[in-house]
Amino acid sequence: MADLNAYMDAVSTETMGAISFHHYTPDNMNKLAFMCATGSGKTLMMHINILQFSHYLRRAQRVNSNLAINKVIVLSPNEGMSNQHLEELHLSSISAALFQKEGLDFQRQDVVVIDMNKLKEEGKVKTVSIDSFEQNNLVLVDEAHRGLSGDVWYDYRTRLSAEGGFAFEYSATFKQALKSLNAAKEHDLLGEYCKSIIMDYSYKYFYEDGYGKDYRIYNLKEGIDEEQRYLYLTGCLISFYQQIKLFGTYRKEYAPFEIQNPLLVFVGNRVTASTSKAELTDVEEVLDFIDKFVNRKDKTIERIDAVLHEDTGLIDGSGNELFSQDFNALKSLFGGMPNAEDIYVDMLRVMFNSDTTSDAPRLHIENLKQVQGEIGLKIGEDGEYFGVISIGDTAGLVKNCEQKGIVAKNEEFVSDSLFRNINSANSNIKILIGSRKFTEGWNSWRVSTMGLINFAKGEGSQAIQLFGRGVRLRGHKGCLKRSRKLDDRGVNIPKHIELLETLTIFGIKAQYMEDFKKYLELEEMPANDKPHEFKLPVLSRYNEIKDKKLKVIKVKAGANFKKQSRRLILDVPDDGFMHYLTKNRVVIDCRSKVQTIESSGSLQMISTTGEHTLEKKFIPYLDFDRIFKELQMYKNEKLYYNISLEKEKLQSILETDGWYSLIIPKVHIQIESMEKLEAAVDYCVMVLKSYMDKFYKYKKGEWEAPLLEYQELLEDDNNFVPEYTISYTAVDERDNSAESLKTFVEELGGLLNKDKGIAGYETGVFKNSLVAFDFRAHLYAPLICLKANGLKIQVSPVSLNEDEKLFVDLLKAYTESNEDVFNGKNLYLLRNKSKVGMGFFEAGNFYPDYVLWIDTPDTQYISFVDPKGLMKIMPNDPKIEFYATIKELEARLQPTSTDKKIVLNSFIMSGTKSADLKEWWGMSKPEREAKNVLCLDNEDCMEVMISKILP
Repeated sequence: MADLNAYMDAVSTETMGAISFHHYTPDNMNKLAFMCATGSGKTLMMHINILQFSHYLRRAQRVNSNLAINKVIVLSPNEGMSNQHLEELHLSSISAALFQKEGLDFQRQDVVVIDMNKLKEEGKVKTVSIDSFEQNNLVLVDEAHRGLSGDVWYDYRTRLSAEGGFAFEYSATFKQALKSLNAAKEHDLLGEYCKSIIMDYSYKYFYEDGYGKDYRIYNLKEGIDEEQRYLYLTGCLISFYQQIKLFGTYRKEYAPFEIQNPLLVFVGNRVTASTSKAELTDVEEVLDFIDKFVNRKDKTIERIDAVLHEDTGLIDGSGNELFSQDFNALKSLFGGMPNAEDIYVDMLRVMFNSDTTSDAPRLHIENLKQVQGEIGLKIGEDGEYFGVISIGDTAGLVKNCEQKGIVAKNEEFVSDSLFRNINSANSNIKILIGSRKFTEGWNSWRVSTMGLINFAKGEGSQAIQLFGRGVRLRGHKGCLKRSRKLDDRGVNIPKHIELLETLTIFGIKAQYMEDFKKYLELEEMPANDKPHEFKLPVLSRYNEIKDKKLKVIKVKAGANFKKQSRRLILDVPDDGFMHYLTKNRVVIDCRSKVQTIESSGSLQMISTTGEHTLEKKFIPYLDFDRIFKELQMYKNEKLYYNISLEKEKLQSILETDGWYSLIIPKVHIQIESMEKLEAAVDYCVMVLKSYMDKFYKYKKGEWEAPLLEYQELLEDDNNFVPEYTISYTAVDERDNSAESLKTFVEELGGLLNKDKGIAGYETGVFKNSLVAFDFRAHLYAPLICLKANGLKIQVSPVSLNEDEKLFVDLLKAYTESNEDVFNGKNLYLLRNKSKVGMGFFEAGNFYPDYVLWIDTPDTQYISFVDPKGLMKIMPNDPKIEFYATIKELEARLQPTSTDKKIVLNSFIMSGTKSADLKEWWGMSKPEREAKNVLCLDNEDCMEVMISKILP
């Protein structure tokens, strides 16, 4: 507390009192608030906080048995959210129950989930007195921005966590809620939340870290006529249609990325007790457009044709055609520019669930009398429902639509909710229209396109909540990240998946978009009016070399370690695994864990941090039940199905010397208290998890090693690239760099098509910050290098760095000036992709950057070359030592090549300067070259490499 107050004083001094709040006291340190973007996992954080609090409460009770908490209470903003929390708590195996007025047992250990609206000063039929819960509770408040404006909610939740209790609060929009307060109240609450917000992971940070969908805002200026507005809405429908078509075409390829069936949602931002007349007007406008879209066939086909041919006359803020290049993926699905009438017919089929042959089909809306608040949408009287309206005054909407000529009726026999089934796998609903339900209490991974209806000014919190509904993304194997932001660069990215990972946003009226953009700007988010994206086809040279029978190293077809290996028991390391561990030691940095313990004031940092292990005399006293349980959970999370854990063996593993170390002050693993013993268990869990990872990798490599063989390089090899995607985000509306990039890509594509390569070797843009180059011996063209320049350019697959390009530059120069060396030989080069190319277990799962073949009539020399900086790598690293171990692999694999002798080599091409590396490693140039480590700044590096390959 003293440190926090000292920090506050320092900030106050630095800002000359502009930022100044009251000091922390023990009484006001009972709240932590998390400001996290919608979709970033606030619910899971809540569950973690419940378990975390329980864990540390039990630990504290071992020291002081009088410590207790009255009740664990989850406060939700409405009944729908209460039910959702109950379901998700059960999924996390946390015992929970909804608040029940009758028979509520306050002594149960369940988490009590209660709708905030049920708390009152005096209990009535459906409410309970706030005082009946007493104080000293653990309170977890969802959507905690609600109530800050001055109503009783804030007072109630504060009272529940008083007198020894504690509160965790969660919201994506604390900032927007605080900005809406009057000056006096804002200062008091700002002080409170400045001191309690422990985490600011608002949407800006969430997005920049690669989480959630990208987004595209179709912003349209005011002053357009009705025809232009219909063209705009037609374009937005085609954008959604393109997403549906891509999902249907590439469903299997998208499956690992957990892409969901696209859904178009028309949403209103305003949250009111009843549906307003204005909202109904906008909903009617949407329905009127859909009716005219399907009914006026000839006019709709004309508009579709204008949109696809980029001839709408609609201009974005930068003066460009609004839908420019937006439908290239759709055109590729149709093998070129599609016929507009074919698109119209197909849109009826896949978007509106209609195979009608009528020249003037009609929209039908049906008030589902057995399902409160729902109206079904279909084409024709006998059509299948394609959409649902979820709105308060269904009768009023049906009546108004009838007056406007839309076919409407009451449906008495449908009893299943279309809205509640939207997330089910068999739902065929494509369009959802509504308002209040979409800012809180409703989640769906399906939302891919969002239309704003009646977006109101002054509702910033709802704006961000609304935005968060649409950008949720499960991502590759549930990682929540966009494919271009994956940590694993070796994952194959399916074609056009970025369009399914983008939320398209448009508005029924232009002003809605302007207001929405302003809220994003408050979050310091890019407006993304037009994320510029260009596709560059790649020229494959496979046909030129397919008769050369270039060899690659692969596991035999059909081999599957998880399914076919014997059951493995996690045990003390045998000699082989121990040798592997000595070169790939487990090193765990525990300093952040130590700081957590020290914050309680019970420990102090009194020794220098170093690498240590837990003394063996303390190991028998560890809680091996907890260690075993946590390792079992980790094993299941990592899908290590063929590893078995035996609790009795864990102690022996920890007692084995030489395989792990903890970066930690020595004093913290000298156990003389229960606190330190509990901490030691945490450290051991961390090292054993890493041990299990290395055990799995080692056993997998060991199992696959005898199954490796030489195979022919094929056209569909993972290392070949079909196309590049180059995207650019403009800084502002005056930024015309995208035009330069567009011209560059178009001219480059023309060169590749006309000259079958880049005649001048390389061409660049943005002062050669982005360079495409073509070494004719490389098996595809071009290669792309992106240098650091501050521009927001992304290249997929990932571009080369400058060291990787320099290697190719030097190799090209050497081959051209030493043609005699290669008489009777053919040299080929191919970039080796991380994770999906050729990797080597022997070198610590090493994926070198390049494969270099030199093919002769009787021998094929295959060299693996990795340009990299070496200031963080030591001479005994497995990647360095691979120059020797690869010879063992060479001998083992030779019998699998029946037509030629194969010679394998490995080289590290150091981007670190020779003089610096000499000082860092303490090794001379000849000593380094003996390990096949060559420095790119040495003029003879290529000559030395080739002479080692061709002795």
